[in-house]
Amino acid sequence: MHQPHGTEQPMQNVGVLITLIRDCRHDEALAMLDTSPELATAHSDEGGQLHGASPLHWAGHRNAVLLCERLLQLGADVNDSASDWWLTPLAWAADAGSAAAVELLLKHGADVNQNAIVGTTALHAVAMGGSSRGSRDPAAYRRTAEILIAHGADVNRRATGHRWQTPLDDAVANHNDHVAAVLRAHGGQVSNSSGNRA
Repeated sequence: MHQPHGTEQPMQNVGVLITLIRDCRHDEALAMLDTSPELATAHSDEGGQLHGASPLHWAGHRNAVLLCERLLQLGADVNDSASDWWLTPLAWAADAGSAAAVELLLKHGADVNQNAIVGTTALHAVAMGGSSRGSRDPAAYRRTAEILIAHGADVNRRATGHRWQTPLDDAVANHNDHVAAVLRAHGGQVSNSSGNRA
């Protein structure tokens, strides 16, 4: 890991800040923001699908509520869509089942139905359940889905990619049963075209 030096450029420093957040070293990240508040609005130049991520994307993903609050105070865009992966901080948080961060972002004006990639939303992200398909913490994924729906998430929003899937299609395909149950309880339906069936 790079250590911050006075001669490094802000883009390199944002990489250090993001590494601290990714490693859940939140006190160190907060201290870094105190000395370099401009990093709150910076974006990673890391290659690959994580390109364009901001500290707020990562803080949401790690459910780091205090960091999210501080970043927003310092000017981070709650609807930032510069990331190449899941686009928005809200979708990043939903992907990880970070219920507290999702609730905070929504209270700060996150658009619950903002495009998160090919017409999907944060509700699709929570339905997919991240790398564990929701099994890492089923209660957290269920709670995250409930929060999104309570804030007006469109439970039957169709993606615009080749599958045109609904959130329930994604939950069923990923065996994310807790989220599927929440979606069904709120009128969620499988599509007629995705091939996913309950």
